[in-house]
Amino acid sequence: MNFLNNDTKRTFRQLLVSGLLILIGAVAAPSLVSAETIAVIGTGNVGGALGPQFAKIGHDVIYGSREPAREDVQALVSQTSGNATAKLPMEAVAEADIVVIATKWADTEVALKSLGDLSGKIILDPTNAVRVDESGIRHHAVETSTAQMIQDWAPNAMVVKAFNTLGSGTMADPASAGGPMTIPIAGNDAAAKTVISGLVTGIGFEVVDMGDITAAHAIEQMLIVRGNAAVLGSRFNYYFRPVPQN
Repeated sequence: MNFLNNDTKRTFRQLLVSGLLILIGAVAAPSLVSAETIAVIGTGNVGGALGPQFAKIGHDVIYGSREPAREDVQALVSQTSGNATAKLPMEAVAEADIVVIATKWADTEVALKSLGDLSGKIILDPTNAVRVDESGIRHHAVETSTAQMIQDWAPNAMVVKAFNTLGSGTMADPASAGGPMTIPIAGNDAAAKTVISGLVTGIGFEVVDMGDITAAHAIEQMLIVRGNAAVLGSRFNYYFRPVPQN
């Protein structure tokens, strides 16, 4: 570099060192979005939509079922890429980094409390507690939120609310929305939200962090608003248009 002046040489060295530090950091730092094993508890519409999507982006999926050998459960396993398997719920959770609670809300407390030690695990909560009145209008059926209740039931886990504001058909095929969609999330642990955000964006949606677990109350109300709009003939999906940066 004899043809360069001293200032240019110094700048070049600084850029080289910075680049090396970035490479070293990328190799040494643990990735928060690379949790490899996901237990999906429940094999209905939601579990059957999210499990295959998460497998497509490289995660190992274990379906937790009380009857893992049942024909429809094994059919779901066969439709899920990678190393998908089905096991009893407690066995599935024991091997998992992330636990998706894809149960009906009425069954969630019993199901969750039967899973064993959830300490340190990320719980993805897509559940909704909905009461439908005689006119078909939906109402939020719990005082706080399902996510807050799940966090209370599993205090040493990291609960993240996500995927509750859209239909399972759109979860299974994000492109069917016809355009971008936003998935709002909430939770107390920033690292856990980073992991779930990676799942959201990995399967083709956008993500907005709404805050700590208390924000799940508003997110669950969003499902009520969406459901009632559909009942009244105005079906829609959520898309939050970002504010332009000045």
